[in-house]
Amino acid sequence: MRSTSVISILMMTFEQGGKVRIVFHPLAGRGVGRQRAQDLASSLSAVGVDSELIDASNPIEKDHQRTPVGCRAIVVVGGDGLIHRTLPYIVGTRIPVGILPAGSGNDLWRMLGHQNRAETFERIVSYCRHGGNTVKVDVLELRFEDSAYSAKYAIGAVSWGAEAKINAAANKLPRQLGALRYIVGLLLSLPKLKSFYSTVTTETLTFEGQALAATIANIQTLGGGIRLFPKSNFMDGTVELSMVKGTRVLPVLPSLGKILRGDSHRWKVSQQLSAARVKTQQDSYSDGEYVGTGNFDVRVLPGAIELID
Repeated sequence: MRSTSVISILMMTFEQGGKVRIVFHPLAGRGVGRQRAQDLASSLSAVGVDSELIDASNPIEKDHQRTPVGCRAIVVVGGDGLIHRTLPYIVGTRIPVGILPAGSGNDLWRMLGHQNRAETFERIVSYCRHGGNTVKVDVLELRFEDSAYSAKYAIGAVSWGAEAKINAAANKLPRQLGALRYIVGLLLSLPKLKSFYSTVTTETLTFEGQALAATIANIQTLGGGIRLFPKSNFMDGTVELSMVKGTRVLPVLPSLGKILRGDSHRWKVSQQLSAARVKTQQDSYSDGEYVGTGNFDVRVLPGAIELID
């Protein structure tokens, strides 16, 4: 068991007898991520499974072996942001991916329906030792004009407008607030929120006009368990478009409770889709991370990664 740079997962291929790569960030959960990664490595070693710790904070090495490295599984020990950073290296590889929660939100992990972290820990160890069940999960492919349409990936949601601003505000708050960061970010952002013009075009819907918030969601919750998108299912090949239309915040405030519960309300635009063209001048955030500014295309990649269930 040794620690190496995150670049080591760039050339991974699935191999039944390969090592388990454990990706962590030393700052995740105020150091909890590192400890949980080390505990997992020790537990795997105790049952005869070889593993390697990958510190995601290490700089990428310029010179790296070009021969693909066999990999039995990748386990991400962290939150939605670290999973987001890992996506480009695992999409389409068939490498089983385990998620051991150690972040402030852990919304993707919640979609698996595990009772607690201890259950997840046991499932991952069992899978790495004996094999077991995986679930194929959809991924969003994003292509922004300002990035020359090069592909980016998301697994939870992509938001522009208000929710992107809330994400940005929440990211500046102390991580020890945990899931409360989203609520505090929302409260801090409300006085500054302004409507924005956006166009969303899908096969069955065209929205054009002023909006206060806009998200295309692949999972049901954001902000550490806030159930904003009850129709979302990350295994059905579709995502949920959820927008709050309007020009001013004040008339929408009485519907805030319904918005946070994902209920229907007079300001809501909702649609299931598999692809869309979005025109906007806003910044966009995905899985809590900034991904681009301006117009972008999004489409669902069905079953693009396999999660250890």
